[in-house]
Order: sequence, then C-alpha cells, then structure tokens
Amino acid sequence: MTDWEEYGRDHRRKERREGIKLLLVGVGFVAAGVFLLAIGGLWLGLVGICFGLMGILTGTSQAATLKASTNEALMIAACLMFAACGALMLLSGVLAPDQWGWRGGLSAVIAGSLCLAFFGPGAVLLIIRRIRRRRSGDNWR
Repeated sequence: MTDWEEYGRDHRRKERREGIKLLLVGVGFVAAGVFLLAIGGLWLGLVGICFGLMGILTGTSQAATLKASTNEALMIAACLMFAACGALMLLSGVLAPDQWGWRGGLSAVIAGSLCLAFFGPGAVLLIIRRIRRRRSGDNWR
C-alpha cells in the first residue's frame, strides 16, 4: 500500500470517528430538548431538538459511506435545520425572553439572527445549485 492510500484510509477512519461523535452529541441534544419540553421549557426544548437533529444529520453524512447525492441532500437538510434553530432562537428571544434566564432574550435574538442570516440564505443557495445541476443534466452526483 502506498503512502497516499494509507493517508486516505486514515483520513476516512478519522472522518468516520468524528461523524460518530457528532451523532452521539446530536442524540444528547435531542434527549436534552425532550427533557426540557417535559419540564416546561418549550422554546429551549425546541431549539435543543432542532440543534440535535442537525447534528444527527451531519454526523450521519460524515460517518456513513453514502452516495454523493445523498450526502448533498443530508447537508442541505442539516443547513435548513440550523436555519430553523436560528429562527426558533430569534422567536423565543422575542416572545419568551424569560426562558433564557439571567441572559435575557437579547442573547437569543443576536445568536438566532446571526444563525438565520447565515444558514437561511446558505440553504437556499444550496437548493438552487442542486436544482440547476439537475436541470443541466449534470447528474454525476
């Protein structure tokens, strides 16, 4: 085996390990979000679940050996989940600022706005790029 092949194999292993770790962290966030929903923290629970689902999608994409088009769809879905997480943070900061404790709603408004402003248009651009690629007949993915 050449050095290049060995490097590629080691890199794939590292990516897989990181993906599995991200999956586990995502499951933890979903569990924490469900717990928060159960004890009455509606907004933080929804944000936690949304963030955890984003981690699960990204971890699955990283850990599994999937087709490129499947990976692309998972990453678009993860980007949309991150934008939804930002929207939930923004809404909760405005509608229920007391949910954020001593920090108040301003921290949620700022973080949610930044998250939504970055990942919302990013997801739209990824979707447009995917549609254009399919229409042009470039289906190598």
